[in-house]
Amino acid sequence: MSASSHTLAAAVAGARFADIAEQYAPDAVLESYVTGRRETAEGAQAIARAWPGAVGRGEVVRSQRTDLPGAVELDLQRAAASGPVRRVHRFELAGGLVRRHVVYPAKPKEDPVLPEGCPAGVAPGTVRELVHDGLSGANLFRAELETGEPVVIKHIRPADDWMARATADPGREGLLYVEGVYDALPAAIGSAVIGAEAVDDGWVLLMRDLTADRRALLDSADPRSWERMLAAVHEMHEALRGRPPSAALCSVSDRLRLFSPVRPFVEARGSDTLPKMLTTNWECFAEHGPADLVHEVFRLADDPSGLLAALADSAPFTVLHGDFRPQNLALSPAGVTALDWGLACYGPPELEFVWFLSNTAWGEDQERDDLEAAWTRISGTARTSRAADLAVVYHAVMGEISFLLTESRNQVAGFARPAPATARWWLRRLDRALDRLGSLEPRRAELTAGV
Repeated sequence: MSASSHTLAAAVAGARFADIAEQYAPDAVLESYVTGRRETAEGAQAIARAWPGAVGRGEVVRSQRTDLPGAVELDLQRAAASGPVRRVHRFELAGGLVRRHVVYPAKPKEDPVLPEGCPAGVAPGTVRELVHDGLSGANLFRAELETGEPVVIKHIRPADDWMARATADPGREGLLYVEGVYDALPAAIGSAVIGAEAVDDGWVLLMRDLTADRRALLDSADPRSWERMLAAVHEMHEALRGRPPSAALCSVSDRLRLFSPVRPFVEARGSDTLPKMLTTNWECFAEHGPADLVHEVFRLADDPSGLLAALADSAPFTVLHGDFRPQNLALSPAGVTALDWGLACYGPPELEFVWFLSNTAWGEDQERDDLEAAWTRISGTARTSRAADLAVVYHAVMGEISFLLTESRNQVAGFARPAPATARWWLRRLDRALDRLGSLEPRRAELTAGV
């Protein structure tokens, strides 16, 4: 019997493995990350035993199914006795049968309810859910202004957002609007935020709806577009260089620790997807990365003071978007628009480029080599500069190479994943950076509050 997305969805919703047991290959594997660790079961009998814990019980109150070539994704939310429970299921299919079934926890979605009368100008009755792939805890909704213009509403509640907790976020995106940072951006790059209101539990942002522009950008994957994005963010760095750093900005120290090996334990009681995946990422890096690089990265993760002190001395700081990658950008003839400023920070521009590079060029080595060359032309910074090398080490310690290595090995077929060459390129780049940098021994006394 061949597996179909309809029967898979019905069986998962009803928590009935017996209904689809024949649709699993004899050597099928169930992988669950619900507990924050990778737990596997192979074969029908083992999967049947693991099924209740991975799938959960309770009435399904929200569901979304996505069919992909060779894969199916089910996003289900249940009304359980302990409260709402949401899990995302990814099925990898081969020969008409399920070969892998991966289960991720996810933060439950909420009904589109906002503080009364907020934000101003929104037409009553138009607020509705916005399906998105954001990894923080903010809620996004679609709506219309009284003029009929489509907008997106973002309700930021720092206390209920794991990234906000990790980066001491007081409502960063709203405060940057109030402080005029978005208005100070050069013509080549802008923000989608057109309004911000402080509310009892955080902020409500009003943003232009750029869904179509974002989708067109992601579908194109055009390297020429990538260079245009880099040119725009370089203009931003130059325009905001020397601007007094806002207290709302994320420190590079907090950003560095966002995906640290201890984060899963800090967020153990939560249900957000990414913290539950981090232990597996770091374990994969420890197992498959070169031993000397693994040792150095974990040593710096344990005490990054030497790295942070060196970074502070490497290049002039400026305002950084902090999460500058195609998923957070929209491109139009008028320029680049950057969304999601929740990780905006104050640091050297090389941090921005290395993050962009690691989240964009997932193909063969030539893509990454070409983008490094493009950044050198745009910024005037050599790819072997001390600041560039420190930015590579910074992101390795942050967990970016462990993520790329894990995704290239473990991501379900049918979903975007880096080519195997990607992690290998970054490991070579890290090795050369560490060789050139020399010692990054602890220098706690040299750190300043601004770092």
